[in-house]
Amino acid sequence: MITIDHLGKTFKTARGTEHAALLDIDLHIPDGQFVSILGPSGCGKSTLLYMVGGFEQPSRGSIKVDGRLVTQPGPDRGPVFQEYALFPWKTVLGNVAYGLREQGVPKVQAEARAMVWLEKVKLDKYAHFYPRELSGGMRQRAAIARTLAYEPGILLMDEPFGALDAHTRLTLQAELLTLWEQLRNTVLFVTHAVDEAVYLSDRVIVLTGSPGTVREIIDIDLPRPRVRSELLVNRKYQDYIVHLESLLTGEHA
Repeated sequence: MITIDHLGKTFKTARGTEHAALLDIDLHIPDGQFVSILGPSGCGKSTLLYMVGGFEQPSRGSIKVDGRLVTQPGPDRGPVFQEYALFPWKTVLGNVAYGLREQGVPKVQAEARAMVWLEKVKLDKYAHFYPRELSGGMRQRAAIARTLAYEPGILLMDEPFGALDAHTRLTLQAELLTLWEQLRNTVLFVTHAVDEAVYLSDRVIVLTGSPGTVREIIDIDLPRPRVRSELLVNRKYQDYIVHLESLLTGEHA
């Protein structure tokens, strides 16, 4: 369970004034849910994710995971960012094994577990390649495998597919769902794409413009496992997209 209670975040600007990024956020996210966060640019979506990860501290309120106050990053929360953040001097295998090695897992065991995850994300044949030798989609697969290899209970994903072409993005969405169906860990997924949020999620949290507050929380009642071709002709799926688009368009206006 992730419990977010009266959370707020204020930043100091370069001019010495204060900017409220988030205001009075209350959320309760049960174990095993896939939750997407939508909202206009600058509404604090990524800031909220970073605070759950322990990379940013709240200005007010609190975040608890399984009843424990979040004050710093921890292995129970695994981040995946848009920029991949792979070490260019390490091979794909070295990158995926890195988190395990940092936790004290011996090299042989760490690399064996890393290979298991590389097989799951279809990169086992590229284990000894370097990031510069991979496509953007392959690099993001490696980044996801690196995080999943140390088995965090919570996956924090900040627009992980935002920099990819449309076809690769759709492919990785489907692959992510396949992995999640096996793991059933909790996912917080920041995105700008309404169709992506509906396709992936159990719930979608819509934030208002800055300062971000919770505008609406929508339960996505669609069958799993999800097949995109079936959803495209599903009236309920279409209604979710129209409703969310209207919320975001109205907020932008």
